[in-house]
Amino acid sequence: MKTSITLSKVLFKSLFLAFVFVFTSCEKEAVPEDIQAVDASTKASPASQKSDKSIVAIAEDDGRFTLLLAALEYTDLKDIFENGTDQYTVFAPTDDAFIALLGEDIDLNSLDPAFLANILTYHVTEGRRFSNSVLGKNNWKEIETLQGSNIYINSTGGIDTNDADMQVDSAILVEAGLFDIAASNGVIHVINKVLIPEE
Repeated sequence: MKTSITLSKVLFKSLFLAFVFVFTSCEKEAVPEDIQAVDASTKASPASQKSDKSIVAIAEDDGRFTLLLAALEYTDLKDIFENGTDQYTVFAPTDDAFIALLGEDIDLNSLDPAFLANILTYHVTEGRRFSNSVLGKNNWKEIETLQGSNIYINSTGGIDTNDADMQVDSAILVEAGLFDIAASNGVIHVINKVLIPEE
């Protein structure tokens, strides 16, 4: 018994010394400086993106969302996306999208605030939803909005409203790179047409 324990110790020490010898005798290859300077964010998942600006602050800085911001102000929804602590995903129509729907001479004050709020909340869903959880893969992805009705999104960012007939009524501007815009309180995906709920 004592002999087998001694042999085990000798064998273990021999293997350990052999490992140390092989490890220390291997020379490290120098890593070129340009490889060391790789941008880590290129491999980061969309959900890891951070920002210290709110959804409203990002929209204000961009300049293409003056009508959306005015509509949020008019309906008393702006504060939720500017100072609120909850996380939202906003499908944000550009000024061009609002003009295409309502014409050049838009007067938001002529619209019923409750009606407009109904439309605006149809562009929002709860939580931080980046493209990997918004775009459908094999099938259209069904997403419930704050308004209560659903929208459906395909793999290229096409959006079908209300009826799930799989006809594209609007689209996330994926090719322009206007998606997965991280905010401190959510995510923005820019769309080319205003979404209209059935009710």
